[in-house]
Amino acid sequence: MDNCIFCRIARGEIPSNRVYEDAHCLAFHDLHPQAPVHVLIIPKEHAGGLSDVGGLTDQALAACLRAAREVATLTGVADTGYRLISNVGEHGCQSVAHLHFHLLGGKQLPDRMA
Repeated sequence: MDNCIFCRIARGEIPSNRVYEDAHCLAFHDLHPQAPVHVLIIPKEHAGGLSDVGGLTDQALAACLRAAREVATLTGVADTGYRLISNVGEHGCQSVAHLHFHLLGGKQLPDRMA
């Protein structure tokens, strides 16, 4: 999508602090981190969210999930643990209408939602 901020980041039109990239996905540091490590993992193809993955190739979706382990290793949280989250829709607090996963770690995270 032309105006989607994450699509523009994936195309290199908007700078980002990239952590990982392959043919299908991109991972970059969140501008407003909620933990010491807060990286967003996005497919390069546009999908509005987990409810809209029908337009994604299986390769793109699997690449995002496989990237999580690589991002965790690159950011130093693979051994201590991390959380992988995808917010879906308004009630799920999805703020950008492009499928993305938040990888959070670097400290003991709360064991329940606030």
